[in-house]
This record gives sequence, structure tokens and C-alpha cells, in this order.
Amino acid sequence: MARTLGGRDTAPPAAPPTAPERKDDMNRATMPIHMSDTARASAVPTEPAREDPHTGRRFRIADRLAIALPLLVVAVMGWHRRWITDDGLIYVRAAREIAAGNGPVYSPGERVETSTGTLWQWLLALPALLTPGDPARTAVYAGLVLSIAGVWLALAGTRRFLRAETGRYLVPAGALVFVALPPVWDFATSGLETGLATAWIGLSWRLLVTCGPNAATTGRVLGIAVVFGLGPLIRPELAATSLVFLVAMAMATRLPRRATLAVCVCAGLLPGLYQVFRMGYYGLPYPMPAVTKSATRQLWGRGFDYLVDFADPYRLWIPAVLVLLLVAALLVRRGPRERRTWFLGAAPVVAAAVQGLYVLRVGGDFMHGRMWLPVLMLALLPILLVPVDRRVGVLVVLVPVWATWCGFALRSGLVTTDGPRAGVYQTWNERMVYVNWTRTPNPTTSHAHSATLPGLRAELFRMDADGRRMLVPDGNYLADAAALPPLPLRADLPAREGVVMGRLGVGGVVTPLRGIVVDVWGLGNTVGAHIEQTEHVAAGHEKLLPLAWNIALYVDPAAWARIPAHVVPIEDIRAARAALDCGDLKELLRSSTEPMSPGRFLRNLTGSFDRATLTIPPDPKAAERKFCAR
Repeated sequence: MARTLGGRDTAPPAAPPTAPERKDDMNRATMPIHMSDTARASAVPTEPAREDPHTGRRFRIADRLAIALPLLVVAVMGWHRRWITDDGLIYVRAAREIAAGNGPVYSPGERVETSTGTLWQWLLALPALLTPGDPARTAVYAGLVLSIAGVWLALAGTRRFLRAETGRYLVPAGALVFVALPPVWDFATSGLETGLATAWIGLSWRLLVTCGPNAATTGRVLGIAVVFGLGPLIRPELAATSLVFLVAMAMATRLPRRATLAVCVCAGLLPGLYQVFRMGYYGLPYPMPAVTKSATRQLWGRGFDYLVDFADPYRLWIPAVLVLLLVAALLVRRGPRERRTWFLGAAPVVAAAVQGLYVLRVGGDFMHGRMWLPVLMLALLPILLVPVDRRVGVLVVLVPVWATWCGFALRSGLVTTDGPRAGVYQTWNERMVYVNWTRTPNPTTSHAHSATLPGLRAELFRMDADGRRMLVPDGNYLADAAALPPLPLRADLPAREGVVMGRLGVGGVVTPLRGIVVDVWGLGNTVGAHIEQTEHVAAGHEKLLPLAWNIALYVDPAAWARIPAHVVPIEDIRAARAALDCGDLKELLRSSTEPMSPGRFLRNLTGSFDRATLTIPPDPKAAERKFCAR
């Protein structure tokens, strides 16, 4: 007898029926209930098929086509629109630093976690350790493979979920809603963690629908729990989806209390260990971009703008209505007695609702549609495939009509403004931005992005070769910086050269690994991440660090007098330097720059939450008054 996690014994399976009996039973199961016994006995299936032992469904050619069509759309359109964004290049720089033995940092001498997707960063580092090629290509093509695999796993999971529908053809209604959207094609690559998130959601759904009391062996349930627990390592907010799936698994397998505790331990082990490392190593409880974007703020209004920006261009209200009608028809047909179907189908929908509320609360993102893709996929999982009958026939026809219209004709604009505030940019079609910037239809390499700044890249590498320790302000992003020549770096910094950049990703490409990338938006700058809001533009672009702070942080004090007063007053530089040496701000800086030791790790760990809420006035004089008056 097999031993289950709950301590129950399950009897060995009965002997399988003989081939003629199995074939006869299959034939009768697929025939209409109103047929007479004589008609049933004489009926012969019109289509050769074999039965899937896991789902009870026959492998029809139509079923295969229903799965193949969405996969083909993702593969073809994802390849056609392959690219990498500047934020994808942030992962590339971090992976290169790990492969070079410098640890999970972005610049020498600063422990800053620039990668929101922890697992994606480390996955990219593995091939970078083995091959000398461009990690940007790895990020692009691995993302596409994972996106395709995720959609396939999700479709396989839905087919398993519909195992009771043995006699009906399946149509990829929900899958067509998902794959017809241009943002799905764009973020199938992009170099971001979206492909990994798609694969994890698909795999988790496939595993969830296999859960049941008779299949809940110890190793299987604990292994599934480990997979579910990876959510927060892919994206921090996916912790909510992990929790929902874990609860659904516990209900499906009817776990006792002790077994539930073991499942929680297995699910939380890897995220928990990394969280301790993150707090001790970086001194913060979450990645630096979350601090920069003030992820604890409530920005419901901007979140709804972000939803409208995603839904309006593609007329998403049309498939939304069709999907709701499909769900209603399917629920009426199934009835209230199928308890397992109800709570398994509800799990991804509940997860989607929680994720959607999070996106609305934090105000969305600056990339068009990006944060809504996991939400939409979760919501559609139970109906990626729909069994066809007369009740849903018309609806199933209308979904492909909308999908064709959307895929061929509907597109978003380049930039969306923030409601009535004309001229204030909130959401960008990121792929279009970088296709225009790089002047190539498929910017998939680091070189495609660095070629937009050829003079800067050449200058930085000449400095590295010559041993000149200079900081180069990029005038493309700071008007004041355009009037500044390269300035000498402070003698105590480990960096060989540095650049002040507004695009952190391309800055990481043009700057040698021994050089420091000074981020003006705070995604990779400890002080910049903590300053109070200075701008009202896109999410993650609301904290423009004044140049005085970067000069105080990185430039040799002997060179301060050479800086024109109309560019940066020396009084502001001195005030910034004084504030950096005072109180909580001094400890904040030490948490990321002081050499790592057991004592520093412990101080970082215990003070991480207080550090995350620290705010710095952007005006250096105000900051000096705040931190040095104590």
C-alpha cells in the first residue's frame, strides 16, 4: 500500500480493464445520453484517439490544435518582437558582476540590490559563468522559451482541470484572450523576469490541478510546496499567489495539521533564507527599486489610470464580458456538487484579484501593461480551454473574432499622459521607446543599446585603460551636468571610473565592471532611493537626485572649487557632505558601503525595516538640518 502525507493508506489500483472493455467504455462515455442502447452498441467513433490516463480525456486532433494555436502565436509574435529593455540590462549587469566574482552588486564598493526578480538575476548569472557571450542575448531567448513553456504548462493544466468533460471538444477561448494582446508578445522577451513568472504560474497551475487525496504522497506534496514557494523570489508581490496556491493544495489534499506545517516550512525555506541574506547583506527588507518607487504608498488613482491605459487600446471590456458569460454557462452546467472543481478553479481567480488590488494600490508601473500580464493570466487559467456545447457556441465564436481584431489592428500609443495633466508622462510603450532609440527593430544585444552612446563608452574604457579615476556626468539626463567636465573621484573609492546616468541599464553596459554607475533616479543609489519625491512623472522616475549629492558622494573635495557656482553651488555640496556624515543618514550609507563583517551583517539585519522608511530631503541644506541637528 502507498503511504500518503496524511497517514492514510491507499489500496493498490484495481487491475486495468482489457483493451476491448476499455475501448467499449470509452465509446459509450462519449455518446449522447439520449441515444438508445442499440445505437450505442453499433456506434463507432469517427476519429482515432487514445486516452490520457491522467485526465480521462481522449487525445483528439482538435485538442492538440487547441493547445498548439496559442503556443504558435506566442512563439511567432514573441520572436518577431524580440528585444531587451533598459531594465533588462540592469539584470545583465548584475549577472556579469556575479560571474566576475564581485557578488550580487551593481558597482564596486556599494551593496545595492537593483534586481527586483531575484531568481531571474541568478539564473542569468549561471550561463555568464560558463560562457563569455553577451548575457543580454541569454535574457532575451531564455525569456521567450520560458514564456512558451509557461503557456503550454498552463494549457496542459487546464486540460487536466477539465478531465470530466470527456466528450466535448476544447476551444482555446481564454488562451486566445491572453495571447492576442501585444504586451504579451513584447514581454515574452524584454530581458525582464516576465517569462519566468509566466513559466512559474503555468507550472504551479499544472501541479495544483493534480492535487487530490489519493495522490498526496509525502514527497509529491512537499515538492509542490517548494515550487509554490518560489513566487516571492520571482517577484516579491507573487508571494500572495504562492499563499493562495498553498491553501488550495491543502484543501485539495485534505492535509492534517502536522502535514500542513511541513508544507509551510518547505514552501518558505528558500524565500526565508534569502530574505535573511537580503536584510543582512543589503540592509533593506526588499529590493532597492521598491524603496525608490515607495511601494508602501497608496496610489489608487494612478493605479486605475494604469488599468485604463492597458484596457482601453485593446477594448478589453469585450472579452471580459464574453469570459464572464462563458464562466456563468460553465458553472450552470457543472452544478454546485463538484466541490473540487469549485475551489481549484477559484484559486487562480482569487490570486488574480489579490495581485490586481496590489497593482492598483501601488499605482502600477511605467511600462504599458507589464504588471497586468500575470494578473490576466491567473484570472484566465480555469478557462484557457473551454468545452464546447450549444450553450457556449456563440460566445466561443466571438472570442476569436475579437482576438483577430486585437492582434491585427489594435495598438497602444507611445506615451500616455497622466489624466488631465497634459505633458506629464506616466506610462510608456517601452518596446517602441527602445526601438526608436536604438533605430533597430529588434534591439536584443548590449551593443544595440551602448551604440546609442558611442563616445561615452569609448571614453570610459580609455579611462579604465589609462588608470584615470574620473566621474563623467552624462549631459543627456542632467542639464547642469552638460556644463561639467569629467571630475576626479574620491581617493577612498574602490571604483576605477564612474558615470552619472539616467538609464541605469545602458550605464551598466558602457561602464566597465570596475567602474561605478551613478544612478540619478535612485534605482541603484542608496541616497537617491530614499529622497523625497521631486518629480511627477512615471513610476520609478519620481526621485531625481540633485547633482550636489552625487558630487558630495563621489568627487574629490579638492575639485569642488572648480565646479561653476551657477551649475552647483559649493554651499549645497558642502551641506550634502555634512549630512552624509551625520546620524541616521551616515548609518544608511554605511549599511551599503562598509566592508561586510558579522557585526555589519547583524546591524543591517536588525535595522533593515527602520532603514527602509528613512526619507531624505532633496535639498542638501534641509537634509543637513534634519540629520545633523540631533
